[in-house]
Amino acid sequence: MFRRSNALFEEKDTQVLGISNDARPTQTAYSMSLGTIPYPILSDFHPKGQVTHAYGIWNEQRGAASRAVFVIDKEGVIRFKRVYDSSADLDPKDILAEIDKL
Repeated sequence: MFRRSNALFEEKDTQVLGISNDARPTQTAYSMSLGTIPYPILSDFHPKGQVTHAYGIWNEQRGAASRAVFVIDKEGVIRFKRVYDSSADLDPKDILAEIDKL
């Protein structure tokens, strides 16, 4: 989703970051399977879920993070947060609209 829209975020002086609970080798293999991902993907593997716990999106039932998007301003303040049931629900245009509100 965000891979195809990354240039639109860059035009708005916005850095996209991916965070997953996968280990770096798994993330690298995933990235290579897609061809390329134009933004950093951070590993929240060890200690498992430390970042996702801190942001309140750890899903105990799944043992992994929920899909979520945060818009964090340059001062580190969370300006927008949305948790999604599925990646199919994610629409980068919605996030770009939230960025425009800042």
